[in-house]
Amino acid sequence: MMEPEQELRTILSHYHLGELVDYEKDTRGYVNTSFAIHTLLDGKKSRYFLRRYKPGIQEHELQFEHSLVNHLVARKAPPVARIHRTRQGKTYLRVDSQQPDQPPTFYAIFDFLPGEDRYTWINSKCNEPEVRSSAQVLAQFHQAVSDLKPEGLRVEPNIVEMLPQVEQATQQYLQNPKGTIFDRYLAEHLGMFQASISKTLAVIADPAHQDMLKLVIHCDFHPGNLKFQNGDAIGLFDFDWSKIDFRCFDFALACFYFFSDWDEPQDGCLLLDSIRMFLESYQETLKKGGVIPPLTEAELRILPAMIEASCLYIINWTVVDYYSKDVDAQEYFIYLKHCFELLKWLNDSANQMALSELVLTAGQCG
Repeated sequence: MMEPEQELRTILSHYHLGELVDYEKDTRGYVNTSFAIHTLLDGKKSRYFLRRYKPGIQEHELQFEHSLVNHLVARKAPPVARIHRTRQGKTYLRVDSQQPDQPPTFYAIFDFLPGEDRYTWINSKCNEPEVRSSAQVLAQFHQAVSDLKPEGLRVEPNIVEMLPQVEQATQQYLQNPKGTIFDRYLAEHLGMFQASISKTLAVIADPAHQDMLKLVIHCDFHPGNLKFQNGDAIGLFDFDWSKIDFRCFDFALACFYFFSDWDEPQDGCLLLDSIRMFLESYQETLKKGGVIPPLTEAELRILPAMIEASCLYIINWTVVDYYSKDVDAQEYFIYLKHCFELLKWLNDSANQMALSELVLTAGQCG
């Protein structure tokens, strides 16, 4: 791999965006490698966001993501960053490896969204205006994609198809442990993990639920993928996890990211008052009119199970990332433990009743 500055200059030579002046690497990402770049063209300085996609990503997955972004840009709500085209008119740049056994590398350049990066994906402490505004953005997103027929294909299966695969993969990973606290904790809680998958699948895979709304979901809607200004969410980004799945799974995954407490001794507890605000704001946004309805009673009733499915989804990401990369075992143990603490909270009957009652009352208000 060439030095970053040389790499960025080479990539920019395929665009009409000027010469590289400066750059900063984005240190917050776990999957792709990204840079804020500053360019000079005809005496004018501009700032863009350049992404080098993760190794092994398939071209049809990029086509899926970029057709989604272009659709959202055309709709103008929610606010997203435009993709810049190469000199050849493509939304991404493909660089083939000189090694025949290595996959190509893909790049894309986006506008740099205004606003403040206030949070990451963990332990966000959004205030009430930010919670309500974020819910409005999620509702706008679902509204905007309701008629989208994306190009390409996102290879990740939907959550109902994915959970059985997650269980099998986790058992295989544990056959080759790294000998750390992460391995020991995962092995000790494997039975709980398997029981949670079985219980959750029994609910969300029920044929009676298969007619719930499916559309392109963001699948990574968290405070770290939003830009904020004066309490408002003014930009949404990172669509490379997007796929077609249940709308209520996207909402549930957002609840996991926004409202599961990370602080001891409350680690894993859901912040119910904040979920109420988020749900009310989402429902109110969609009740104002449009082509899709607010969350239905069926979606509201299944929401607790979808939040558990979301937790299992994040456990899978944590496990795959831990075993496939050279990562900090203690850091990933914190992620893993947080998810299992949430599973414990969800499996407490009093908590389950409180969550179910909350979503039904808040979701149907007005």
